[in-house]
Amino acid sequence: MASWSQESVPRALLPVLIHEMNNGTQLLVGFRSLLEIPGGEALFAQKAGELASGSRRLEDLGFALAVVSTSSGADMLMARRERRALQILWDLTLRTLERTGEHTVHVQGTPPELAPSALSGWEVPWAGAALLLVAAEAAEASEWRWRWEGSRLMGRAGRPIMLEEAALAAIQERVPGSQINVDGEALTWDLAAEWIVT
Repeated sequence: MASWSQESVPRALLPVLIHEMNNGTQLLVGFRSLLEIPGGEALFAQKAGELASGSRRLEDLGFALAVVSTSSGADMLMARRERRALQILWDLTLRTLERTGEHTVHVQGTPPELAPSALSGWEVPWAGAALLLVAAEAAEASEWRWRWEGSRLMGRAGRPIMLEEAALAAIQERVPGSQINVDGEALTWDLAAEWIVT
């Protein structure tokens, strides 16, 4: 990302999102083809677990697309809420960074589940993705070590780092009620307690 803007998150995530949706669609086409060959029903039944897993993956990708689109002004999320929202966007962002071949991201713990009342449903997962992208842009992601502890995300770079203030302000604006702090080589993001499912 040359200069960070509100569209940096969709610009970064959409290529990987579309690629993974294509892979999921190809998997479904392959399953459909099984039903057209002799004995295909038995093979289809044997691979039912793979079909269920692929369907769940496509459902997650559909949610991620709705978040990205809604953050850009097209409300595709509408009334849909997802407890795993933060995990879905966090994982997609990790894959986006790793796909470049320039980043190895170290993460401990998992993002918390979100309550349906967490803002409008898209802002918190969007902010998690944006923070990871902004931090990676400021330094090689391999220098960052991330840890989730309950409603807190902690990142530590291998050296003091300067994150773009305008980018952090734009992220913070989307998630009022949370707190982003940068101090030397450390970044901390505290989510509002009422957003978290305990």
